[in-house]
Amino acid sequence: MRASWVEAVLIASGAIVGWYATQRWRTSSTPAPRPPSRDYLAGVNFLVNEQPDRAVEAFLRAVAVDQDTVETQFALGALFRRRGEVDRAIRVHQNLIARETLDPSFREQASYALAQDYLRAGLYDRAEKLLLQLAEGGTYRIASLKDLTAIYEIERDWDRAIAIHRDLARIGGTEQPAAIAHYYCELAELARGKGDFALAEEHLRTARGEQRRFPRAALLQADVAVDTGRPELAIRLLKRVPLLSPQLAGEVLLRLVRALTAAGRDGELPGIIADVAGDGRDVADALAHAAIVANELDSAALLGLARDYVGHEPAVAEIVGALVPEEHGLDDAALRRLCAALRRQVLRTARFRCGECGFSSSGFFWQCPGCKRWDSLKPLTPSDLAGRPAAARGR
Repeated sequence: MRASWVEAVLIASGAIVGWYATQRWRTSSTPAPRPPSRDYLAGVNFLVNEQPDRAVEAFLRAVAVDQDTVETQFALGALFRRRGEVDRAIRVHQNLIARETLDPSFREQASYALAQDYLRAGLYDRAEKLLLQLAEGGTYRIASLKDLTAIYEIERDWDRAIAIHRDLARIGGTEQPAAIAHYYCELAELARGKGDFALAEEHLRTARGEQRRFPRAALLQADVAVDTGRPELAIRLLKRVPLLSPQLAGEVLLRLVRALTAAGRDGELPGIIADVAGDGRDVADALAHAAIVANELDSAALLGLARDYVGHEPAVAEIVGALVPEEHGLDDAALRRLCAALRRQVLRTARFRCGECGFSSSGFFWQCPGCKRWDSLKPLTPSDLAGRPAAARGR
């Protein structure tokens, strides 16, 4: 399949070169029209004989760098980059930029293409230099700002990522409005790791100013509150998070246990869980699933949530109904064994999946490692695991 695609691109490139040669032959005012070059004919021959690498080299030699064949140069450069031959793509685009008579619009396009080559090669400093120039204005301004944001995220340079993202927001090019809030949360985590809790709280206040009802900021604020001897504040914050984002119940549960322990209120966990879960089926199911995965079933409240969860979760309820007579039901011991089996199943497979690109992971990430979208990973339920196609299970 890949070879066919490459050959199709080569055929198109060869056709473009041949068309230009023919046009120049037809429109030339000189009495001796120039036929297609020997390199072009050699490229066609290599292509017919299924030698795509040699064909590319021949076509590249055949294309003179002038205003008529610039587009073909771009096509060849893009082909090299897609094939992973980034050094060749770089040479093509550098040669275009070095052409003194090149039209300014083509020079801008070549500069952006060269920046893409550098990105593909992992040469972020070189890509950054070009992108900063392109971001000052022109056709590729928004695209360059987005690429700069990606570079600063990779380098974890959150201050510069914030500045670039603000530029994007000013010109209407932002696609992830919560990104800046996440950047400030990243800065808060760094400050917390250094023991600078005042700076961490300052960053979290800014994050909440950027994005209202932002659950990540609430989770981090709860961590800082426990660190600084304010568990009561942490408990209040943690009780709100499942209501904002039920899928974050797994991030809440262990923090809540820690905060209650710090406050000397361990015995209140069942009541707090019951209060939070009482606000909706989604919240109750998320807390039950998190408790099963974390093996936090010592309290009667969490065990009750787990019992209700396995009773209506389709993938589990069907199995339970087939094995346990309805009139008997599950006793506590059988329920714990069932939950242990579910936990082993979950821990053996991916636990989270990105709703944008399908990336699967056993750990939770605020930003998808695949598509780089924020807040796109969601926990998988037993029904998700049972219904996953073969391709997804292989991730």
